Amino acid sequence: MTVEYALFLAETRGLKFALGYLESCHVPTEILLRTVANPQARRHHERRRQPRN
Repeated sequence: MTVEYALFLAETRGLKFALGYLESCHVPTEILLRTVANPQARRHHERRRQPRN
């Protein structure tokens, strides 16, 4: 949940702000950096979560 919120912060307020948030929660920042570096993997996962018609 924390990383998902950090991803939201990165998209709305910027990466620096999101990384600061993760550091304050004592969560490794590499998680967010990997997600930002490879957005297609995240999109693929998000598409699979959507119910199929």
